[in-house]
Amino acid sequence: MTADSRSLDARTSDAVRRLLDLEDDAPDVVRETLPGASVPFWAQVRMRVAWALSAQQTGSVDVTPGTWNRWKQARRIARAQLPDRWDAPRRARRHDVCFYVGGGTLAASDGTALNWLVDDFAGAAGDAVVVQQQPLPSPLGRPSFRPTLTMDAANARVTMRVRGAHPSDAVGRSIESLLADFARRLGQEPGAFAKIAQRAVRDENYRRPQLDELRRLIDRVRPRVVLFDNGSYTYHGESVGLFKDAGAYVAEPQHGWIGPSHAAYNYGRLFREPALRRALPDEVLTFGDFWSDSIRHPGRVTAIGKPHLERQAASAPASRRPQVLVVSSRTDPERTDALVIELRGLLDDSWSVVFRPHPGERYETGGRYPRLSAHPGVTVDEQPDVYESLKQTTVVVGEASTVLFEARAFGCEVIPRDSAFAAAVIGDAFGDRVQDARQIADRIRSSVGHRTAARVDDSIWATHAVQNFRDWLAASLDSEDSPRAGSSEPA
Repeated sequence: MTADSRSLDARTSDAVRRLLDLEDDAPDVVRETLPGASVPFWAQVRMRVAWALSAQQTGSVDVTPGTWNRWKQARRIARAQLPDRWDAPRRARRHDVCFYVGGGTLAASDGTALNWLVDDFAGAAGDAVVVQQQPLPSPLGRPSFRPTLTMDAANARVTMRVRGAHPSDAVGRSIESLLADFARRLGQEPGAFAKIAQRAVRDENYRRPQLDELRRLIDRVRPRVVLFDNGSYTYHGESVGLFKDAGAYVAEPQHGWIGPSHAAYNYGRLFREPALRRALPDEVLTFGDFWSDSIRHPGRVTAIGKPHLERQAASAPASRRPQVLVVSSRTDPERTDALVIELRGLLDDSWSVVFRPHPGERYETGGRYPRLSAHPGVTVDEQPDVYESLKQTTVVVGEASTVLFEARAFGCEVIPRDSAFAAAVIGDAFGDRVQDARQIADRIRSSVGHRTAARVDDSIWATHAVQNFRDWLAASLDSEDSPRAGSSEPA
């Protein structure tokens, strides 16, 4: 790890600090494993514990999902029994490289759906397959990269298998007991993680059949290198471990903000032990040195870049109409709803005001932001690709989002909102944080005519990303055990 530890400590949230202290102390309870599991239970719930602790300081970022549709689910399960050209565990073939992704990071490209997270890398990989969780084809069309397959039918088969199933009483008691112990050691009331316990019981139902489907995929693909989206979120630990057991080298491509207050990328000494190292990728491939130097990950950390940003920023127009883009970080939607309405009233009609919901709340925008959604002077941004919006934007307002860093690359003025969440995520990276809509309006007026041209900061966004990846992959396929050039080793 190359980062200055004192700088990291100063920017670490209280929630993440408590996790690190527990893992540095490493009591035996955090090594406990549920019957039949292959990684300690702590890894299975660690991220949800982190979110629960963080919510006490920054507020919840949970989004209540829409109404569950029984008939839609029934049709999905029925279709999963039929032959499907996209069905990954049944249709995949042998490939050296497997990109295992969520499938939501999409942009429209020449009538197809481009997965901006990995498709450029997949195209440079030679013998590769992309496997995603979301169904195919997407609303944007067929995937740009072929072959791209989906686990959706497999996930539907799992849903059918677990209907009516329940973990044993002994497993349920173990889950409750372990979480109560974790709560006590983290300074919480014994029942503080009751919701996490409910989710863990549900996950226990799904765990074995999900892993069975993943084993079928691995047996068909037999990859040597796996790029695992969100692989450092430890509830994926057993899936990461299965790829490793099959002999694959597992790396994670950065997908969004990472830093010293992100629990998925900062770990204590406990995660150097083999049982828990198995649950994490061998390496993280970041957007640039700025991000690499901001985390404590037990694997290698290598700056690769983000090809989609390089391409899109280069095509950003120099002249744009006055437009403010307010980006959501999911926290305190009532406050954001009121702020956007007030800001609209403070700016004259020469300014367009656009609100971009977080990807996790896009389908719930009307319920979470009722006033701005109904206001005729505010546009809700529905562009799949935020870069298309940034090309048309003069000023970006946000709290704690990767979009703020991306906006600079597109030549936008960035105005950071203040909150406990923002303090832990962006700190002073964009200067003084503003408190209210009036301060935002004043900052916008003072910035008119002073917008800089688009410039990609190569400390934040490494240049020549595709070639960097190609070089990295060649070294990885040549020898999975040799240190990679440009990588930082764990401390």
